[in-house]
Amino acid sequence: MVWKKGKKKQKAQTIQKIGMRVLVPVFLALIGFLICLGIGLRETRNLANQYIRDTAELYIEQVNQDILQMNTELIQILISNDYISQIPQGMSPADAKYYPMLENIREENRLLKIRYQEVRNFFVYAQEPDLLIGDNGMVFAESQVTGLLAELQKFSREAVKKNISTTEWCFLEAEDSIYIIGYYAKNHKLMGCVIELDDIFSMIQEMTENYQVIPFMLQQDGTIIFPKNVQSIEELKNMDEGREYEYPLWNLGKIGVYILSNGGILENVLRMQAILVILIAILLIICTIMVLRYYRSLMKPLQGFVQGITELEEEQQLNENGSNNILELEAVSDRFRDLLRKIQSLKIAIYEKELNEQKAELEYMQEQIRPHFFLNCLSLIHGIADAQGEEKITHITRVLSEYIRYNYRDSGKERNLQEELEHVKKYVELQKLRYGENAFHFEVIEDAQVGDSHIPSLVLQTLVENSVVHAVNLDRLVEISVYITSEVYEDGKYLYLCVSDTGKGFSPEIMEAIEKDLPIVYNGRKHVGLQNIKRRLKLLYGGRASMTIQNMDENYGAIVEIRIPQDEE
Repeated sequence: MVWKKGKKKQKAQTIQKIGMRVLVPVFLALIGFLICLGIGLRETRNLANQYIRDTAELYIEQVNQDILQMNTELIQILISNDYISQIPQGMSPADAKYYPMLENIREENRLLKIRYQEVRNFFVYAQEPDLLIGDNGMVFAESQVTGLLAELQKFSREAVKKNISTTEWCFLEAEDSIYIIGYYAKNHKLMGCVIELDDIFSMIQEMTENYQVIPFMLQQDGTIIFPKNVQSIEELKNMDEGREYEYPLWNLGKIGVYILSNGGILENVLRMQAILVILIAILLIICTIMVLRYYRSLMKPLQGFVQGITELEEEQQLNENGSNNILELEAVSDRFRDLLRKIQSLKIAIYEKELNEQKAELEYMQEQIRPHFFLNCLSLIHGIADAQGEEKITHITRVLSEYIRYNYRDSGKERNLQEELEHVKKYVELQKLRYGENAFHFEVIEDAQVGDSHIPSLVLQTLVENSVVHAVNLDRLVEISVYITSEVYEDGKYLYLCVSDTGKGFSPEIMEAIEKDLPIVYNGRKHVGLQNIKRRLKLLYGGRASMTIQNMDENYGAIVEIRIPQDEE
């Protein structure tokens, strides 16, 4: 009998130990989860700051590269352009015979503006006739103008007196806006360009639209220029302890970016994590209360019950029932922990997929611009040209406007193949206006079976653009071909796209970079078109779509082949 009492007491103590072995890991896991949330909050903020910092750095680096290239072009155009050198000294608005020459200068300015997205205006100034020729108008000495053109004319009158050996960059204030001017002056002529500082600010904010950032300009003398809707960063710093980064902008100073700590997407992340912290804290409190109630309502009565039935003969059966109940609770606890692990793994997988999709779409958008201002300017040019009977300019502006509107018509992932082909043909038409009809030959060979197939937007245009940019030259005629057909394999129907050219082909470095998904750097600039196509195909079709690149021969003829599944759904 004494032995039985000792055995009962030992089993009651074992039940307590089992309860503690289950509850202690749960408490430690919840506390660890709280710690992980705190660390995750910090890492999320660091990741967002890193993204904004890298995005702004890449954009400012691109602006600096464009400024460097414009320095060379301003000098070369002013020295070698025959139309600029032929501007007569005594010219007046009544000399209509010189208008075609002036229109040629304006047309060249417009073409430069298309190449450099940041530039608001390219202009030429001649000292003797006191004539300013911009890409959107001409200003004579007798012209009554205000705003930017008036300030440019006033600025040019002083700057043209300098006989400088290289380009100079400075600031100009006009129409309550701050502009950056780059110019080169020689032989009483001046060639320059204008960049509005607010356009740079807007581009930085658009590239980081999911986050709240405040860009600003820090000049060499310490003066700070803010966007029009911001008066002072000190007020923001007093309200929000964010982070600040600065990037050199040529020799003008530095572009700064102030990141608000709880702005945009960060505010939503902080809110969700705060809710999780509160829920876990509530769960800890509830668990503590339940443990206390467990020991008060179950363990103590159980111990008293065991003590009270030590003399009963059916005590062995009761103890076996108690043991079975404990095993079932342990099994339920184990399964619940497995379920939590699966939920966490699934959540991480979904989050990583969303991050990859956002990264691919942002890299795609880094190559684009907001076209509203540009389209308005095109409409204005189209209207002026149409009114003056300039059929060639009217045609060019109409085709260019349709081309740009199609690019930004919507954000759909797939578009009709025939619409994409028409868009590519508009692009080719524009390039032939630029290079000439004899610079390259373009053809589309289309299988009748392709019908109304759908493909990812702008894929064909990107491939044809690569061929035009990297293959077309004035030395010989280049052949660019697009071949489209339908193919059937065991796993379904596919659309086959092939874009080829007779240029110099892909270099081994570029082919290796595409194969290993490494950055492509060409002529000092990062090119992401082919990588974006490769990533978009993977995101849209998984492993079913494919893209291959090769050369027809060594250093001759590039070929890009794409296969896209065409399932009915």
